[in-house]
Amino acid sequence: MGVRILGTNTRTYPKEDGAESWAREGCTVRVVLVAGDIGDYAAYAGQGSPEWVAAHGDKISFEEACVHFPGGQLERDRYRE
Repeated sequence: MGVRILGTNTRTYPKEDGAESWAREGCTVRVVLVAGDIGDYAAYAGQGSPEWVAAHGDKISFEEACVHFPGGQLERDRYRE
């Protein structure tokens, strides 16, 4: 059985040199919220497809996950750190 993805968030950040074409040349980061086996979840960040990031991305903190999934939709007691 594969990874169950609950949500994704993709953001493109400008290059540090302030280039006007930042959307084309900036850094794109995808954050994927993944379901756990016991009703918990965690978020992973990386570059690539949602499936790749879910399997190989870097786990992020609860606070960072809330930036990518705002509005109080994440619960600290269900989040795997």
